[in-house]
Amino acid sequence: MKKQDKIVVLNDYKSHTESEIPVSQKERAPKRRFRRSGIRFLKLFGSMGLFLILLYLLGYLPFFQVGEIAVEGNQALTSEKAVLLSGIQSGENFFFVNTWAAEKRLRVNPFVEQVKIRRALPNKLTIVVTERKAIGYIVTSDGYAQVDQEGRLLAIQQTLSNYNLPVISGVEFSELPTIGGFIKNEKLKQALEILQECDETLLSNIAELNVGQEYYILAYTNQKLEVRLGGLDQIEQRLQDLDQILTTVVGQTIAADQILYIDMRYEDSPIIKLRS
Repeated sequence: MKKQDKIVVLNDYKSHTESEIPVSQKERAPKRRFRRSGIRFLKLFGSMGLFLILLYLLGYLPFFQVGEIAVEGNQALTSEKAVLLSGIQSGENFFFVNTWAAEKRLRVNPFVEQVKIRRALPNKLTIVVTERKAIGYIVTSDGYAQVDQEGRLLAIQQTLSNYNLPVISGVEFSELPTIGGFIKNEKLKQALEILQECDETLLSNIAELNVGQEYYILAYTNQKLEVRLGGLDQIEQRLQDLDQILTTVVGQTIAADQILYIDMRYEDSPIIKLRS
């Protein structure tokens, strides 16, 4: 019995070193790490605050006030209007100009597809615009509605001062959407599909595209030639053939005033009808 009392159970044994570590010291290490992280955060926050204050103060110097606002990539939208829409003014703090808000204001204009404002030290801002391109005009009771290839209404003009795009006629609808909205019309959709298939040379030579007929679409060239295009089937090939005829035949072999009409409706055999 006495020998058994002297047996030491190893599982219950604790080293002298372990038994002397208070519980409070074991729990103190995470708190110290948290305190160090908080101090680093405060230092970083303070440095950022000082940096922003420095930029703010530098903005009061004439050297760092907005002095030049340039506009690039614009054609339909004038540079003056782009600057006005951006809301940016000369003399502002160069570093604190809100370019995100200015870009948002510019995108309200239907001609603006994308826009990016770039800074160039010490005081220059450049508005880089990517515009939507108009593809034609629709004849309406309100004037000539300028549309892009998706049917978006870009603007309404009372006269065609810059007559460099085809007029789309024969499209009927009750009312126009607001500027920037889409015109949903099946006849217009057909016309836009045809115009998108035209290369730049042919597109510049088409004065009018009439989709008012029931069975075929008519085109009129700048030489006042009537072209019977037909429907949308194989329209790409027929437009290529038409471009070749207008380039190599009309004015070269046959004078334009001798032609009554050009019929592209028959596969592989365009017909040039002469005046009697």
